[in-house]
Amino acid sequence: MTNGKKYLLPRILIAFLAIFMAAATIPAYFNPTFNPGLATVTGSAATLGETAGAFLGRQMTVILITLIGAFTGIRHLVMIGGFGMMFMNGHDAIFMGLGGGPQSAAIGGLVFAIIAAVAIILVWRQKD
Repeated sequence: MTNGKKYLLPRILIAFLAIFMAAATIPAYFNPTFNPGLATVTGSAATLGETAGAFLGRQMTVILITLIGAFTGIRHLVMIGGFGMMFMNGHDAIFMGLGGGPQSAAIGGLVFAIIAAVAIILVWRQKD
């Protein structure tokens, strides 16, 4: 059983991140180049059966885990969702920054990773 107000700020933070990510991921199923991480992918790699599909599937999996944590409020699920958002966005920020991707996407990924890290720390430090 969870208290609806327990971990409220971290839950709001990770839910915001997940919803924002979903807004960029779901439309990319119709046009993969809509997603900044797939903007330069061409040919068969830009199809859902290849690289684009694997990329979008990874994103949707992390988004769903994060939303489950945000809605249930279970301590470890909130932290796992935060970690997923932190790792995915931090990873993307590093590789977009080093790989010559859009700088706005790299900076956005870094900001999202920091927000997710803050959410994890808030949950971790709060007493049960």
